[in-house]
Amino acid sequence: MNKIFEILRYPEKIPNDKRLHYMVGVVLTALIAIFTVNLYIILGLLVLVAYGIEYGQKWTKSGYYEHWDAIAVILGGLTVMVAMWRNIL
Repeated sequence: MNKIFEILRYPEKIPNDKRLHYMVGVVLTALIAIFTVNLYIILGLLVLVAYGIEYGQKWTKSGYYEHWDAIAVILGGLTVMVAMWRNIL
């Protein structure tokens, strides 16, 4: 828990690869939202793609599997989903 508060206090400590994964989540969710506005479908596809990328890297050995990379993608997508939800209501 202390690590979370430390990151909130010093956002520059977030690694660049996590920032890139976050932005991938933002862009991916925006692209999915072009085709549907159902938030459950968007979330399902987002989780599927986020973990699919990570498992793909694990199986092909083209990168390293990191659970936190998938979490960063999902958090980026959730940011867009909250903005969409606020505009829908």
